[in-house]
Amino acid sequence: MSRVLRVRPPVRISVLLLAIAGAGLALRSPAAWASPTRAFRQASAKDFEEGEAEGVTILPSGEVVPGLTATRTKLDAAFVWCATASRDGATGYFGTGDEGRIFAHALHGAAATAPRKLATLDAAWVTALVTRADGSLLAGTTPGGKIFAVDPQSGATRLLATLPAAHVWALVRDDKAKITYAGTGSPGKVFAVDDAGKARAVWDARDKHVVSLFHDADGTLLAGTSEDGILYRVKPDGQATAVQDFEAEEVRAIVRAPSGLYVAANDFEKGGAAPAATTGPVPAKGTKIALSTGGPPSSAGTLPRPGQRKAKAGVYRIEGDGRIEQVFGLPDGYVTSLAVAEDGAVLAAAGTQGHVYRLAADRTASLVVDVPERQALTLLRAGSDIWVGTGDVAGLYRASPARDGQARYLSKVLDAEYPSRWGVLRWQGHGVTFEARSGNTAKPDVAWSPWKAVAASANEAGAPRETGGGAVAIASPSARYIQYRATLAAAGGAASGARGTTSPAKARLRSVGVYYLPQNQRARITELVLGDAAGATSSLGSIGSVAGAGAASSLSPRPPHSPVLKLRWKVENPDGDDLIYRLYFRDPGESVWRSMAGVVGDPLTKPEYDWNTEGIPDGLYIVHVVASDERAQPSDRALAASFDSLPLLVDNRRPVVRDLTAHYPTLQGRAQDDASPITQIEVAVDGGDWLPVGPADGIADELTEAFTVKLPKLARGPHAVAVRATDSADNIGAADLVVEAP
Repeated sequence: MSRVLRVRPPVRISVLLLAIAGAGLALRSPAAWASPTRAFRQASAKDFEEGEAEGVTILPSGEVVPGLTATRTKLDAAFVWCATASRDGATGYFGTGDEGRIFAHALHGAAATAPRKLATLDAAWVTALVTRADGSLLAGTTPGGKIFAVDPQSGATRLLATLPAAHVWALVRDDKAKITYAGTGSPGKVFAVDDAGKARAVWDARDKHVVSLFHDADGTLLAGTSEDGILYRVKPDGQATAVQDFEAEEVRAIVRAPSGLYVAANDFEKGGAAPAATTGPVPAKGTKIALSTGGPPSSAGTLPRPGQRKAKAGVYRIEGDGRIEQVFGLPDGYVTSLAVAEDGAVLAAAGTQGHVYRLAADRTASLVVDVPERQALTLLRAGSDIWVGTGDVAGLYRASPARDGQARYLSKVLDAEYPSRWGVLRWQGHGVTFEARSGNTAKPDVAWSPWKAVAASANEAGAPRETGGGAVAIASPSARYIQYRATLAAAGGAASGARGTTSPAKARLRSVGVYYLPQNQRARITELVLGDAAGATSSLGSIGSVAGAGAASSLSPRPPHSPVLKLRWKVENPDGDDLIYRLYFRDPGESVWRSMAGVVGDPLTKPEYDWNTEGIPDGLYIVHVVASDERAQPSDRALAASFDSLPLLVDNRRPVVRDLTAHYPTLQGRAQDDASPITQIEVAVDGGDWLPVGPADGIADELTEAFTVKLPKLARGPHAVAVRATDSADNIGAADLVVEAP
């Protein structure tokens, strides 16, 4: 039998997001038709937030990294309202209600002992705490407007001052002047109280409450009011100027971080009948809470809590030149407390969901603590730890960096809709191990298979060169539902660096794809990221069941082959300035951005660019888009914003069909690709229709796929048999063979 083997053109160039690379197509095995390969994929913060985070943080970029684990200490109280630390930072003091108790707790070390009840005051609520230079503790209370001095060792208390107000909401200390400033309610005033207990009114806010105070470095006070929601700067002599008027009910918390002054404003839903219509001009409104700016990630695996008071909240940053910018928004909830983290980020506690968010200087927000109680009322930072006092039932939580074995992410239950065979779990990241389980009930129960560690895929051992991660084989039995659990090494571990080098890196999980083969399921195309030649565009695929393109045949239309990536992006332009754009790219292993060849000179003026990828090597690339209003604004006022795409896979190489042999009626061989998984194998006899061929393992999801096909009954003599293979980037490679039929 003569044998002729040749490689056939054309080469197809396609660029896909790594998150959607590798979807299998409907293939045919010698024995029977197989359903198309599908995949569940997670690559964004929204995707991962559908699971449960335990000791991990889901970053706005979509990465899952080791985070904080919260340990609860029970307090004999109804709620924990306020907190402060001793001057040496060793002890935390926590004010509670509704019996006016103060508890002391060591902030560092194992902290295995229970909190110590330091004092019980003659008031229902302890609403504000501050320490003096000598270590003594001052406590503001409500009702009654009293301030008590408390010995931090013995717990002995004495009444320091009774203010002419119903409530004391805030206390700050001026050590140099030996004065404690108190913000009060009913009426809303600021009082100065000396160490002998003598009080004098400093400023009248002409509002119902002064609920927040901050003593700034220049000696002035920043005061937040309720019910008008205005932030004031107050001098020691009582002269005050309004810093910002918010369209909100209260300015609840104020802190200063390295990146600026941060203010939390809450606006509560008003009850009762609608206000009567008025004539005349509409009154001016203050700074509005924008819910689309810097919104938080949703709770990881937490059900909505009942009984919430409807509200919305915003956290604003005020810079030294007076520029104000909203950096965070809560569409359904309110902020109760702000603190500054060890790295200078701002921590914000929510009073309706029990959440604590980390607000970075770039306006991104991460959920770092989620307590079972719906009210996180007060924050106290001690080193890398965050102490959270709660309402509903008083709880004191110490959130500390997760140790090995504590940083775990549990995926949501993934529904394949039909009984399915599980393939590989493909992931990006470093320092992560996986387990999986499967079952046929929507909620895992005793009938599900036990958790079982996944092992490296035989055909894809090791990690991808550029990204880290790898492909691991799922050993769970066939079923309709599957769930995986990822454990992140808390201290980081070895990670695959660029070009195959090895370097230490913090453990992180960037993306996950779970491949499966459903029973008798039609294939479908995932949402695309590129515009086609006619100008139509397809959006990104999202987490869920993502199928291939369907059973291919000679009649299946294919899009035009093109190396051009039609980049399109959307821009929100609130003030309508003319914008310009610059584009850069790099592979994930590099630190230096390279300008795109066509955008080196004049920047773009439209949010689109056709990128020809013929001149760049195969691999993963991140596209960096910079938008600037520098042509519409003076240089000292111009602002820029940037956006990084998910990694893009440029695959210009076609797969290879190797080791093609025939012993009529059986044909065998291997399809192989260096960059992306083989998704389809087809055979044609004597120029006939292309027919699908199933891989030897029954599921097309790996870089190398062996195959065996039984040829149809042929007339005696030589016959031309062609085999072609398609990878997930739609590159096609082929080989021919002359088969002699006896």
